[in-house]
Amino acid sequence: MVGAVRTKEKCPRCGGPFEGEPLRCPSCLTTPKRYFVDFSWPGQGRVKLYSDQQGYPLDSWERASRLLNAIRYEIDQGKFDPREYVQREFKALKFSNYLQDWLTRQKSRHERKEISLGYLKFSQLMVDKYLIPILGDKDIREIREGQIEDFREALPSSLQPKTVANIMGLLGKILRDAYHRRKDITYLPDIPKIEVGEPITKWISLEEQEAVLASLSDPVFKAFFLFLMKQGVRPSEARALRWEDLDLKKGLVVIRAAMDGEKYRPCTKEKDVRYQPMHPKVNEALKGLPRSIGGFVFSNNGKPFSKKLVINAWNRAIKEARVRITCYQGTRHSLASQAINRGVSERVIGAMLGHKCIASTRRYAKLSTETLKAVWAEEDVSPVRPQKDIDKR
Repeated sequence: MVGAVRTKEKCPRCGGPFEGEPLRCPSCLTTPKRYFVDFSWPGQGRVKLYSDQQGYPLDSWERASRLLNAIRYEIDQGKFDPREYVQREFKALKFSNYLQDWLTRQKSRHERKEISLGYLKFSQLMVDKYLIPILGDKDIREIREGQIEDFREALPSSLQPKTVANIMGLLGKILRDAYHRRKDITYLPDIPKIEVGEPITKWISLEEQEAVLASLSDPVFKAFFLFLMKQGVRPSEARALRWEDLDLKKGLVVIRAAMDGEKYRPCTKEKDVRYQPMHPKVNEALKGLPRSIGGFVFSNNGKPFSKKLVINAWNRAIKEARVRITCYQGTRHSLASQAINRGVSERVIGAMLGHKCIASTRRYAKLSTETLKAVWAEEDVSPVRPQKDIDKR
């Protein structure tokens, strides 16, 4: 058998060829990132292999040399079959297969409480609906900026920019995992940034919140939505609240868990523990609630509120109150927006909401319209009377 370890690359510094054993640029002393084994033996012709027996790329001289030596031994023993290598390579690194393996690892991460059920479901949907149909027949090692640009253009034009950005972000995450964590590819293509524009933050006033609460007759639901409005926690965190998280005498609440879909998850979205003072109205409302067997503060038949139950109850309440707003906007967003207009600092609001980054809180600063009224300080901004009313005078 005649064989050698080679590369298609040139030196990234001087553009010259790699030479010697191991391959190296004689001038710059750089080494390739990608290798292949090139060999032939009597009566069989020439074969080039770019991956090992498991289908992983030859990203080092040592790995390529071991493969070449193993093939030389198999040929000497009369056991070598190049078709087996090609089949394994194609199976492992065909993008559709790689995506399924990636999803399997994400399921394991979810079982270890490292990612949420919502992220897992989103990933599964995007992989099945867009990534596999458009990119599934590609070899992950060969995906470059051109294929990614074609993928972006192949997405339905009806998708919102935010959805497109999420899909492209997921593709980038998969490729980064393959490059940085698993070393399955030796080239990481750039993912184009999708401009989504600034989202509009909707919120309601204290009076509108009171109208929503007044439309609720069930004391548990009323206490639940009051808790969201005054404490500013995420609905999933309020659904996971247990009685041992409350100190009604001291007026304190600990936010340490969240519901992951319909399962209790002993950590929040940010994996933090927050200690909050309890609003007096919240304290009073919680004192009047019955204690459930399951230990959850807000429960239905002993079980924590389901997401569907919360949405249905909120929709009935806002319909009667004649307010159009989502639960998240009418509670968490509204608390922050009301506070920023009262002059509360972004730092304090961020601490209450559990933001890890001040940029998450800064979106509410733009809603501080009360301070902008200072530009009219010297004007008479009383309502303009119709001309007919002036004539009557």
